[in-house]
Amino acid sequence: MLHPDYQFQPLPIGQSIKSQSLKTGTTLLTLTQAKDMHNSHLHENELAVLARRKQPKAKQEYLVSRWCIKELVKILKPEYASLPHNQFETRFNEQLKQLQVYANERLLDINVVISHSQQHVGVAATLNAQTVLGLDIEKIDEKRPFQKLAAHFYPQQETSAIGDEVDTFFRVWTLKEAYAKAAKQSISTLLSQPILPLLNNLQAQVLCEQRQQFDVSLITATEQVQLIDLAPTTVGESL
Repeated sequence: MLHPDYQFQPLPIGQSIKSQSLKTGTTLLTLTQAKDMHNSHLHENELAVLARRKQPKAKQEYLVSRWCIKELVKILKPEYASLPHNQFETRFNEQLKQLQVYANERLLDINVVISHSQQHVGVAATLNAQTVLGLDIEKIDEKRPFQKLAAHFYPQQETSAIGDEVDTFFRVWTLKEAYAKAAKQSISTLLSQPILPLLNNLQAQVLCEQRQQFDVSLITATEQVQLIDLAPTTVGESL
């Protein structure tokens, strides 16, 4: 059972959307399963990145996450709706700790974050690269020694709140991971810090939900959030 202090507003209901109806200041979120798909949507530089992925599961997650990113970008930037997928490129900027998206070699003013767990992928995107945005999905695994992990990594107040509730452990985990991405901090610096005061000081809304066997946490400074179901047109099944 989830501790009440870690219950937040749920994610919106999934829907299809047309870019013409997209409201300004909206975060788009998609959650889907990673399965095999063709690599024709990848930019030539992304193909090189894919080649360095050795595990089949990692390849699947990369392929699906990049497809989803480009689909969401086309919704946010309808002027690029007809641009072939392989003319978009994703690059991770190590200095800024941010994933960047290019269209025909032009950097787009878009903030994108991704998360993956057990062959499932989450992608969130919004206009304005400076917008606060963080996302994490994690499969709830009751076999993990979560009480020992909490006692080792988390502060006492979170360990007490978790008790013997695996759901609360994973909620704390996804909140910290999402916050790390939103604040562009290393997760290692956040594990020993209580997450709730950090969230209270962040000018952003927090949405959390358990979907099937996964815990999902989204942090965004935008007023609107729309969950987009891309699964029917991709190769996966949505959460």
